[in-house]
Amino acid sequence: MMETLVSLRCIGTGDAFGHGGRLNSCFHLNYPAGQMLLDCGSSSLIGMQRCGVFPAGIDTVVVSHLHGDHFGGIPYLLLEGRYVSQRTRPLTLIGPPGLQQRVEVAAEALYPGLIGKKLDFPVNYLLLDPKKSLQVNGAQIKPYRVKHGRSKHAYGIRVEIAGKIIGYTGDTEWTENLIPLAQGNHLLIAECFAYDQPIPAHLDYLTLLQHRSRLGCEKIVLTHMGPEMLSRLDRLDFDTVNDGEMIVI
Repeated sequence: MMETLVSLRCIGTGDAFGHGGRLNSCFHLNYPAGQMLLDCGSSSLIGMQRCGVFPAGIDTVVVSHLHGDHFGGIPYLLLEGRYVSQRTRPLTLIGPPGLQQRVEVAAEALYPGLIGKKLDFPVNYLLLDPKKSLQVNGAQIKPYRVKHGRSKHAYGIRVEIAGKIIGYTGDTEWTENLIPLAQGNHLLIAECFAYDQPIPAHLDYLTLLQHRSRLGCEKIVLTHMGPEMLSRLDRLDFDTVNDGEMIVI
């Protein structure tokens, strides 16, 4: 029997500041039962166009936390669905409490009337709850609470699809919840803004290196890197990812 393959396209691997010219966080999962985005930062539609990802083919968007470089592309996704691809396929948006309100406020600010006009496709909102898993569009989604500044609802995301397990830390400083998030993963996408200076709200390289054996996953790739990390790309013991890169899992 042939093994089912899952592909991960790194649409955007940058931070909120666009360091290194990288786009905001967005990862596209393509699997037999559907297509999913892990985060959808403000520049995500640009990245999808560059990568040849058809926005109307996306079934699910999972948002780790409600910062613009992680959810701010959703209004553009809705806009594209209405006016360009003339989407009819349902879209499921999953994220922390307040996701629907934040999306609708952002959409109204950017394109007044977009939400008020009836879209030609259903948009379904589901909430992340660390006490339970969600079964959505052929995927099992389990959130883990992480620590990201003042965000009361920031989550790492564990996704099981087609026999593969992908973990995504979202934005977080070190927390012990990263251990169960990563255990048994085929791939862990870990944000790593800093190199050797633990800072509130974000991971740093040396802390990740210290805990690598505890994470218990097959492969770790680093994303969301700040200037110091980007200056050391050829001297790291972890793989890193770039905008547009594809990983087959």
